[in-house]
Amino acid sequence: MNKWLPCIGILMNFSAVSLATEIGTFGEVWARAEQNLLTVIEGQVESAFLGNEEKIHQEWLERVTKNAERPEPVQGLTKAVKNTTRTFDPSFTVTKDIRDHNGAVFACKRQKVNPFDITSFNETLYFIDGDDEKQLAWIAAQKPTTAIKKIILVNGNIKKTADTLNQRIYFDQGGILVNRFGIERLPSVVDEMPNQSLLRITEVAVQLNSKTRKMETKT
Repeated sequence: MNKWLPCIGILMNFSAVSLATEIGTFGEVWARAEQNLLTVIEGQVESAFLGNEEKIHQEWLERVTKNAERPEPVQGLTKAVKNTTRTFDPSFTVTKDIRDHNGAVFACKRQKVNPFDITSFNETLYFIDGDDEKQLAWIAAQKPTTAIKKIILVNGNIKKTADTLNQRIYFDQGGILVNRFGIERLPSVVDEMPNQSLLRITEVAVQLNSKTRKMETKT
């Protein structure tokens, strides 16, 4: 520490002199050799970008398109090895009072509500793997009795599957629906259970011969 004291004293003296009077500049003035790190990075990015704008844009577009057409697959699903049917209760508990457009409460906090008490479920949902040719052939032959039919991918290329089936395709990103319905095997069909306020979830073993298929039901 002591060895720095003379230097500090000299610097203080120079400061005092510079405050008292302008004594001019001695010797040559050199610019700082160190560059700001952010400036260096910006310079490198600009250098890499200049002259390559079209290529970079095309690569970005291809990357975005690829991710949009083939999202991250839902993990943990397997192929159904036998036909099974189970029921699913869509009821939920209200966390706060729900009011209509006139302000009247039609569902109270902590009240258990079944959507079937309000409306019917006139849809059939098909969960499939778009990369499985057997599942694609199977879904192409399906003719549900409901007004609405939705094909939901958990894996595969959305555009390619849509072109193959000539239908609009949905993708269960993040496995939200799969987790909600507790789906574990594919393909699975979700529709309304006849004469009950429940949904029906059916797993179909498409690799089995249709003549030997036997539906096993568990509730």
